[in-house]
Amino acid sequence: MPLHYPTTGIGEWTLLPAPPGVAARLPNRVSLRTDTAGFNDAWQYALLDGHLYVKATQRESGWRVAPVPQCIQGQISAISVDGGRLAATTPDGRLYTLDLADQTPELWWWTSRFGSPIWLNPTGSRVRPGYRWNLSWLDPDYREVLPFRQYGSWTDRAGHHNPVGGAGVTTVYALSPGGNHIHILDPWLPASDLLHFWDPGWADDYSYEMPGPLGGRFRAVNLSSAGSTTFVINRHGDMYTRLWDFDISGADTTFFTYSHDDQTGRREPPNNFAAWVLQYLSHQQYAYVQLPPPAWLHQPKVPGAITSAISIHQTGRQSPDRELRVEGRASGRNGFWHKPIDPRARWAFTPTDEPLRAPLLDNPARDTSATTLAPLSGIGYDYRDPAGWTLSARDFDYASDTMALRLCSARRVCATVHGELAPTLRVGRQPDGLSEIPRDYQGILSISPAERAAVARSAPSLRPVLDRLAGTGRHVKMTMSATATALTIHTDAGGDFRLGRPAGAPVAPVPPARFTALDALGAAAADALRRLAALVPRP
Repeated sequence: MPLHYPTTGIGEWTLLPAPPGVAARLPNRVSLRTDTAGFNDAWQYALLDGHLYVKATQRESGWRVAPVPQCIQGQISAISVDGGRLAATTPDGRLYTLDLADQTPELWWWTSRFGSPIWLNPTGSRVRPGYRWNLSWLDPDYREVLPFRQYGSWTDRAGHHNPVGGAGVTTVYALSPGGNHIHILDPWLPASDLLHFWDPGWADDYSYEMPGPLGGRFRAVNLSSAGSTTFVINRHGDMYTRLWDFDISGADTTFFTYSHDDQTGRREPPNNFAAWVLQYLSHQQYAYVQLPPPAWLHQPKVPGAITSAISIHQTGRQSPDRELRVEGRASGRNGFWHKPIDPRARWAFTPTDEPLRAPLLDNPARDTSATTLAPLSGIGYDYRDPAGWTLSARDFDYASDTMALRLCSARRVCATVHGELAPTLRVGRQPDGLSEIPRDYQGILSISPAERAAVARSAPSLRPVLDRLAGTGRHVKMTMSATATALTIHTDAGGDFRLGRPAGAPVAPVPPARFTALDALGAAAADALRRLAALVPRP
């Protein structure tokens, strides 16, 4: 019994043709996913003068007027299409989402309730001015009921094909004006403050972020996302891709089971029901999601002239099924360079003779990723014990999924403890960056065998501290919270550490923390969920 199959249905006969003057200004074919055009297996979409138009993808057909809610007719400022979802914004940044965008228009439905709880936030969410954004839709792709089969999956570091979560994964990735912060907006995560819906200052929650390339210091000038895979480029044509969303990051412990222990050789779960429910109800039957999540991949330079207009789209239901496209020029003709996402694949060129959307970049053949790096954070935390040993963190990046702690004896014998981090699920709204409201993490701490042996040999008095901090095995689980003034760490080895900002150190400016009754309720609910989750056996 098929459940999902892209189709234009009877749309070409029920939708009004675009006026001839409008059709002449629309592209012959949409080849790039941009803020004014996009495509999926069924439809091509284009935006012109605030209005949305559509035509079939698989065959030649004329442009037609797409049905949109009356409240946004003629008011759409940008769109993004991925698979069965389309997102649109109005000039104030408000997000509107079209579901079943790869189906016949009789099944389309729009909503502005982007945000928790589960797509029901009446104030919705907004894209901030100056942010470049793109929609990603990772489809579970149910096609049959008897037998129950799911085709959508993604590949973790152990090589396992993990089934996509039951409701799929919708994410808006928003690139900051500075180019080194990638915020995520998720309709299951807080989007705004319900008690201050009239106040623009409370209109969004940009506290969840995707860690950027090169330790979060890579300055991108554009991004494109599809199927939970994000593609970024800087002003010198250096490009990176990463498979990452809230579920893949290790944060969603409500619906997924994760492990830093090697899952190689374990059975893959056949569908998300088995991966979620059966893992909780019985002893481990299937592989847990392998952490850390997939890393950024450095893509090869395009061997020709390019612009910053980049695009990624899904070519199948597995995470390797992605194609990259970059607008450019070759042999005097405009078009786009393209290749599969595999970094070993080579670029090819397809001419379109369409006008270029952006100026040509300076695109030297060498790797220039480091030429425009953002500065280090400059945020440090320190603790000095009465016994003389110290623990410190330097250039702490609140959005990163890695960190380093430096443990030193009184005689300056030092060791580096490495952390792998994931954010925690929370209910209430939180300010951007670091503030007086704790930002919570979960993850592991570890130390290399060589450094552990060096501590045992040169500073045996430090070993008990190291055992409480990094455990005695390959790694130890930990929870952590960070504020603008303190870093608190608790490990499963019995270690509790609180590091403060060095005396006289400048505190980075942070937005004022406006903590409401709703936030307090959310914090209490999140704490209750964490306590409940702690009762569930973990790997």
